Amino acid sequence: MIFKRTLRRESRVDIVPLIDIIFFLMAFFMFFTTFRTGISGIPIELPQSQQAVTLEEQRVIVTVNPQGEIFLTEPDPISLEKLTATLEPMVARRPDLLVVINADTQVKYGRLVEVMDAITAAGVSLPALGVEKSASVRGQKK
Repeated sequence: MIFKRTLRRESRVDIVPLIDIIFFLMAFFMFFTTFRTGISGIPIELPQSQQAVTLEEQRVIVTVNPQGEIFLTEPDPISLEKLTATLEPMVARRPDLLVVINADTQVKYGRLVEVMDAITAAGVSLPALGVEKSASVRGQKK
């Protein structure tokens, strides 16, 4: 009688798929955390307010930089007439459209009024002003 000895393979865990998944997760988080920016890529300093309210509905952001240039969606500045012409079809589709004006603290009051006039000429009933919520508590001075 001949006995044959069979060799058993040891069970093992293949970690190559695990390494692939970890690499993809790491690349995903590295990629998306580097693009953490505000709504607008235009460098402005918003005024602060203790009465600021967070608006959850869909909105259109109009940005006015310190030089008084107006930005809507494109990276290039637009004129007041083009702003009105761009907003009119949006308001026609959605009459309750919320338009938020993010104006730098250095923008002249007259320029801000011109931008608001152009927005209301497009049919927006109540444009909103964007501010940063102040960290100080009411009644306390900084």
